[in-house]
Amino acid sequence: MQAALRNGVMPTTQAKSADNHVALPTALSLPESVYRDGTFVIPLPNNWSASSTSKSGSSFRIEPPNGAPEAQATLAVLALAPVANAVQPLPSEQRKMLGGVAFTDLRRTVIDKMINAGGWVVNDRQREIGGHRVFEVIAQTPANSDTKSDQVWNFYFTEINGRVYSLTTRSASGATEKVAADAERFISTFRPLEPKR
Repeated sequence: MQAALRNGVMPTTQAKSADNHVALPTALSLPESVYRDGTFVIPLPNNWSASSTSKSGSSFRIEPPNGAPEAQATLAVLALAPVANAVQPLPSEQRKMLGGVAFTDLRRTVIDKMINAGGWVVNDRQREIGGHRVFEVIAQTPANSDTKSDQVWNFYFTEINGRVYSLTTRSASGATEKVAADAERFISTFRPLEPKR
C-alpha cells in the first residue's frame, strides 16, 4: 500500500472483515424521505420535509393536497421519564400520567400556547397509536392576516424510550384530517435512538 501511494496510485478501499463482521468502506445513504438529526432517524410521511432544527425541537413543512395552505409540525422532547428507583405514583395516578408527567400539566402547556395565540382548547383524549400510549389535545385559533383561515392544532404527547415527546401539527381546517392521519402514521413508526443518561 505504501509503495502504491509513493507511485501516485490511490488504492481502492477494500471491505475489511473482523471475526464475523464486515465493515463497508462507505456509509449507506438514507432516502430523502427519512429525517435524521443525530437523535431521530425516522421516515417522514408524504409531503413532509424538514424545515429547521433547534434546541426546542425539529420543525417540518407539510404540503397538503388540493392546493390547501401549507401546514407545520414540530417534534420536541418535553421531559425525561423518572428513573426506576424514584417514588412511583399510585396506579390510579399513573393512568392520568405519561412518563411521569400528569395529563393536566400537558393540557396546561397547550392552554398556555392557545392563550398566547388567541385560541382555545377544543378537546383532549387518551389513545393508543402504533403501540404507543398517546395523550392528544385538539385546539383551534381563529383566522388572522397571516393564516387567512381557522387553524386546527393537534398536540400529541407520548413516551418512548424514557422520554416524553410532543408532536404538534397546525393546519387549515380543510386539511386537518389528512395532516392528522399523517401525524398518527409518524407516531406509529417513531423509534428514536436510546437517550444518553
